[in-house]
Order: sequence, then C-alpha cells, then structure tokens
Amino acid sequence: MIVDELLGLVGERRSQLEDLTLSRVCVSLCYTAVMLDNGYVGLCHTPTEDIAHTHWGRRRDFHGFKALEIAQLANSFDMIERTVGIAALNALSQHLMDSEGYERQLGIDIFNAIEAKENDSVAVVGYIRPLVGKLRAKVREVHVFERNSQLRGDALPDTFVDSMLPKADVVIISGSSLVNGTLDRLLELSEKAKFVAVAGPTASMLPDPLFERGVNIVAGVRAKGPKVVNRVAEAKPFVAFKELVEKYILKR
Repeated sequence: MIVDELLGLVGERRSQLEDLTLSRVCVSLCYTAVMLDNGYVGLCHTPTEDIAHTHWGRRRDFHGFKALEIAQLANSFDMIERTVGIAALNALSQHLMDSEGYERQLGIDIFNAIEAKENDSVAVVGYIRPLVGKLRAKVREVHVFERNSQLRGDALPDTFVDSMLPKADVVIISGSSLVNGTLDRLLELSEKAKFVAVAGPTASMLPDPLFERGVNIVAGVRAKGPKVVNRVAEAKPFVAFKELVEKYILKR
C-alpha cells in the first residue's frame, strides 16, 4: 500500500526526523494543516463527507507530539486522525525533499505539464474545477468523478471509475484519494493510460511510491511560510491561500 511505503520511507530517515514535533495542528472544513517545529507545513484535504460530526472522547492529542509518531496515524480508520497523519507525512516529505535535493520544478501549473492531445479521452478523479475547465477546451472528452455529493456538480459519482478509468488515455487523480483509501486501486485501474498524474495539496508527499506505480508526474504545493495555517483555520478554500504556497511538479 502507498501509505505503508511512505511511512517506510520516512522511517528510513528516522535519524533526521526523530526530534521533529508538531507545533500547530488545524483540522478545518476544507483542509487540514500540520506545522512542524522547524516551520515546514503539510496540507491534506479534509474528507468532511466521511467524518462523523460527533465528539469522540477517545481521539488522541496531536500538539507537541513527535511528527514520526503522528505520521503513523495515516493508516488510522478514524478519518480525523488519518487526515492529520497524512498532513504530517506531507510536512515531513517537504522537509526531506528540500534536504535531499529532489528536483521539483517550482511555479509550474499541472495543466502545462499534462501530456494530453486533442483526440484524447481524459478522466479526472476529484473535481479539480479550474483544471477540468481548461481540459474541456483542449481534448475530445473529459470524464470527472467526485465522491463528495456537495462538490459533485455535473461530475459522476466515483463509483463509476471501474468502468471508465481503464479506457482513458490520460488520468489525473486528486491526492485526496490517499485520504479515502482509494489511490492504490485508482492507479491499478489506470495502468493502460499513456499518462497519469496525481495532483493537489494532498499529493505533496515523497513521490517514490507513485513513480513505482507508473505515475508520470506528481503535482503538489510547498508552503511559503506559516501564514497558510491561519487561512486553513478560517476554513478557506485553496483559491484563498494559493499565494501562500508554491505549486510544483515532480517528473518520473
């Protein structure tokens, strides 16, 4: 599983990461943000459609705990814990990508990196609206799938991906699929596609497990500083804090 491999990769760097703790944690309506005590920030889509809106006294604390410990919650079946765990994984990933010199191409929008032609059939899992609009003006057809009924609009429920993804020439998958546990299966269904991308703030993790599964590009974001956490705390959508992060792509 991708989450297990990501946890294994950060575990291999334990000597670099074991002293890092969580200085801020914000679980909000649109995104969840985790800031490490060294200033690195990790973001994750908050899957409100899958969170029971009740108080559960047994949920653990996050602030001040070791980042490696909290990252293990990326495998939790409690969706809030899982979301915080993935955000912590993303914060650790950003730290490692800087320290290890990963070749991120900064400031590039995913649309400019997608290799799609006029006659292609494109599938987008997760309604990334600005991207979908641009793609519809460029290619033959775009099929969009969205799990959250409140965000779905003219998209199809994600229950239809099994019949559509194997036929697509190009597949773009939102990183939020890592939170709801569908990313591994979506990549299996996309094996015949000529181009596959995983994108969004939640896709800001170490890319190695994705590249090993045939993903061509990973498009994430790098926080420019701690102010992005304040915007997340105010339940702002991505468009309201996009100037506080820098988009990048990583190519296989």
